[in-house]
Amino acid sequence: MVAEAISGLSALKSAFDIAKGLKDIDNAARRNAAVIELQEKILTAQAAQADLAERVRDLEAKVTSFETWEREKQRYELKPFGTGVAYFLKPEMSNGEATHQLCANCFARGKKSFLAKHPTNAASQALGTNRTYDCSDCKAKI
Repeated sequence: MVAEAISGLSALKSAFDIAKGLKDIDNAARRNAAVIELQEKILTAQAAQADLAERVRDLEAKVTSFETWEREKQRYELKPFGTGVAYFLKPEMSNGEATHQLCANCFARGKKSFLAKHPTNAASQALGTNRTYDCSDCKAKI
């Protein structure tokens, strides 16, 4: 980002120097060549400015995403869950949402991935387990 800014400033300085020199050129061919060079420098500066503006937009979007995730994280707490742990929605932060659990693996990676409950079957009852929960994203099983 600094390199683009320096490049853009350098192109603008060159363009300014060329523009100052135009007033002293009396030969039409040399003047036209200088005008063309000036236009090239202006285009270079504009391209550098556009690159910087795009980079700033990308960085602002990332900051917004991080801020949003930080606010969302505050709504959950890590608790024991079955044979592992999961993030539970805090009751006071539910805002009308149904109770749910989030995968701890995905949560640590900044993703909100719900754990889905599988119905009990004869095999799970024989093992003494009532339910199995799966993460549809990372495929973790609890």
